Amino acid sequence: MQRDEQRGAPALPEHPEHLTRRVRELQQENEALHTRVRRLSTERQRLQTQMSDLIRLHAASTRLRESRTNSELVATFEEIIKDLLGSESFAVFELEPDASALSWLGGMGVDSKLPRRIPVREGPLAFVVQQGRIWVSEPVPTDDLAPRACIPLRLGSRVLGIIAIFQLLPHKPSFETTDHVLFELLETQGGMALHCARCPTGGGPLTRGS
Repeated sequence: MQRDEQRGAPALPEHPEHLTRRVRELQQENEALHTRVRRLSTERQRLQTQMSDLIRLHAASTRLRESRTNSELVATFEEIIKDLLGSESFAVFELEPDASALSWLGGMGVDSKLPRRIPVREGPLAFVVQQGRIWVSEPVPTDDLAPRACIPLRLGSRVLGIIAIFQLLPHKPSFETTDHVLFELLETQGGMALHCARCPTGGGPLTRGS
């Protein structure tokens, strides 16, 4: 009988020190869970951004492959550079057959500031023509007409033209990792598109309206 009474008796309250310690443990567990949730949320956002970038790059590649004329190609370059790279100050040049000069194909923001023909002598443009490699300025130039990046448009190892990026939009202070992937896409896919646009003219230089 006494044992039954003990079984039914209410439990004695825990010692205050034990409760304080338990509350502290629960708070730490809660903070750890919140930290993990924030990390997972950040990782999800990173993956979503990466997926979005890949989709946009694929779309850019498709648009380049579909560009068959001079005007279509220049419009595609302008769309990609403005929307994906974040620049409204750039120029697209074609390398002349003897590789002595670059001829203007199109651009934005520098139309009235650059000559329509630039001899290949020295500087970033000459480096890209001669080396066939992407060039990025370090540090950021202060002159609005000094290129921040130059991208060769290549067919294999042969440079057919160059895209020169001069300024980025105010909200974008520097190039990002995805931008360098875009540079490589423009280098190869853009070079192939430029080659295809030349085909109707028998492989000669492009001209307006071709």
